[in-house]
Amino acid sequence: MPHNFAPFVTKLSFRMALPISDQQALFRTASAPRRALKGECLIEEGAELSSLLILCSGMARAVRTFSDGNQQIVAVFVEGDSLNAGEIVFRQSRRSVYALTDAICLSIPLRQLNELMNNRPAIARALWFETAAQAAIQQEWMVWLGQRTAQTRLAHFLCEVSHRLQLSGRGARATFEFPLTQRDLADTLGLSSVHINRTMQTLRSQGLIELTRTHLTILDREGLYAIAEFDPQYLDGVKLFDEGAI
Repeated sequence: MPHNFAPFVTKLSFRMALPISDQQALFRTASAPRRALKGECLIEEGAELSSLLILCSGMARAVRTFSDGNQQIVAVFVEGDSLNAGEIVFRQSRRSVYALTDAICLSIPLRQLNELMNNRPAIARALWFETAAQAAIQQEWMVWLGQRTAQTRLAHFLCEVSHRLQLSGRGARATFEFPLTQRDLADTLGLSSVHINRTMQTLRSQGLIELTRTHLTILDREGLYAIAEFDPQYLDGVKLFDEGAI
């Protein structure tokens, strides 16, 4: 693997909480990391699954496309996340994944991965934990999509993304890169773009956030958490995973 990608591998190894021998065995099977431009398709819906993809840097979104052409964003990924851990037991991908920013991905062929999981239980456990952590996020999305107001939905999503970025190693910064457009937010939250714009203006007027074309600043984290009814406990699995407490 090229030496200039070593920092990404080191960071991912820490997140996966693997012994050094398992880290080396896993990353020896990986293809050279792939650089992707913003908007590039990383996984195509319906494509045959042949490898596990891990997001080394950047952000990405998973999309389901319906027969009428409408789309629903079903997941957002930050660096360190697997893009398809929950799908590797299927023959085909059920969603497309696109880079929200310029990104770097690591690809691990499934044939070699299956052999490693059979021979190295720590790797199998790490992938199970990653899948469970992402399932917890999906379950929370189901709750606030069905039972929350537009303001609570949007505030909760902003809280979740900022918290996950902190866990990925960005620290507790108030300002972070936020590449999702209002259309993206509408497709994620099941609202219209007009409704998103109106709700965003409300959060701004309350002094909770500031949003530019590329960055979001949380001005009042405690206030935003209160409106969102945000309890990051469901993300503690990712935190424990990062700390190796499994």
